[in-house]
Amino acid sequence: MASLTPLSETPLVTPADEPVQIDAVRLGRYFGFVRRQWPVLLLAVVLGALCGMVRSATVQHTYTSTVSVLVPPVAIESGLPPLSQGPYATIDQKPILDTMDTNAQLVRSGSVLDQLKRVPGFHIPADRLDERVTVTASAYSRVLVISVRANRPGNARQGARAAARAFIKLRDRVIGQYQTHDRQTINRRIAVLEAQLKALPGDAADTTRLTARTRRQAVQLQIMNAKKQLRYSDQFAETVSAATKPTTSDDPGSDVNRTSGVGVGLLAGFAVGLVRDRRPRRLRYARDVRRRIPVPILTDTGREDLADSGRRLRNLAFAEDARTVLVTGMPGETADPVAVSVAAAFAHSGAPTSLLRVMDDQPSVYQDGARDPAARDDGLGSFRVVTLAINDGDRGLAAAVDRAHRDAGVVVISGPGVDTAEAVTLAAVSDITLVTVALKRITDRPLTAALSHLDKAGASPRGIVITHPKDAP
Repeated sequence: MASLTPLSETPLVTPADEPVQIDAVRLGRYFGFVRRQWPVLLLAVVLGALCGMVRSATVQHTYTSTVSVLVPPVAIESGLPPLSQGPYATIDQKPILDTMDTNAQLVRSGSVLDQLKRVPGFHIPADRLDERVTVTASAYSRVLVISVRANRPGNARQGARAAARAFIKLRDRVIGQYQTHDRQTINRRIAVLEAQLKALPGDAADTTRLTARTRRQAVQLQIMNAKKQLRYSDQFAETVSAATKPTTSDDPGSDVNRTSGVGVGLLAGFAVGLVRDRRPRRLRYARDVRRRIPVPILTDTGREDLADSGRRLRNLAFAEDARTVLVTGMPGETADPVAVSVAAAFAHSGAPTSLLRVMDDQPSVYQDGARDPAARDDGLGSFRVVTLAINDGDRGLAAAVDRAHRDAGVVVISGPGVDTAEAVTLAAVSDITLVTVALKRITDRPLTAALSHLDKAGASPRGIVITHPKDAP
């Protein structure tokens, strides 16, 4: 029978060493990007908004003013047949009226455009002036809507008024000429028909049975229809909706231009920020190291004495029970002063200490076998110095570290530059690795690449020691 696990022995929480799979977006990296590049983003947004405002101010806006004109129907032809067809010709009882298309053509005629050209703001060529006038008419309507565009609201209103007045005058003149000619023709027709009627035999006063198809009766019917045409009253066009001053432009994109400018500026700021964020940046301040290097800062020699930094690093090594401490840096010569202070701090604590210095064509800050200058501090002790050529190879460097441990309990290695292969080899045989960084002398890309090589070799650095050029002896 299978044994049952007691409820009290069942773990209620996930152990800390078991990673929990979380499907989440790392928002911190985006917040970090905005925090690093906020001056660029803010400047780009402001410049984009200014460009949008400048475009809104410089773009040529147009304003449209409309005026409505009532155009009643007017007969432009009588519809009477010519006298040569005889008294029995067919008579059209409905005269031909003018159409809205005819009136629209009159609005855009040369006479109206000449009057419009006298208005301020319309001193432009005739082909472009024709584009400023638009005429629309709804179906089954005798109201003509005249729209006039100008660069200013006042000019648009004056242009609409001038176009409406010129159109009404032109229409009355043209239609009046047609009507005068038709009336003269009708009067002559009546006179001829009355003369013909008098010449016919029979009683001229007899008007009975006008529908009879006799010659006399046919002539009398034509005279009556001609007089009916004369009774049509004149119909004049008039304005039913006066032109008003437009309050907004035809292109309401002024606000859109500013908004678009802000959007384009923000996109440009992101693009510039990405370029700036990806290019190598010089590490000038400690905050630059914190932002760009994923390794904690252990101490800053610019804020405290070098000997105090050595004691702090020694205590860290003691806490992690480290017997081999590698101090490497970028540039490589910055590691020597820190390695000396760490070795002296170990020696002062009573631990037999050896400083293993890898020779690399750089002058040493101390003489082989002598006390380090940092030992002049009463709080530091003396240590043994051993030199090692950098061209001994990986096995030679590992063997030198083993030999140094035979004579001392703690070995501090002043290694070459962190970006060299020898630094990776020494980090692999060391218990703790410290990286010195000289501000204002290096960029983030080479340092990040060098730390990545250490991580891949399984010898991740414990922390960073910030040094300054003035600290170099």
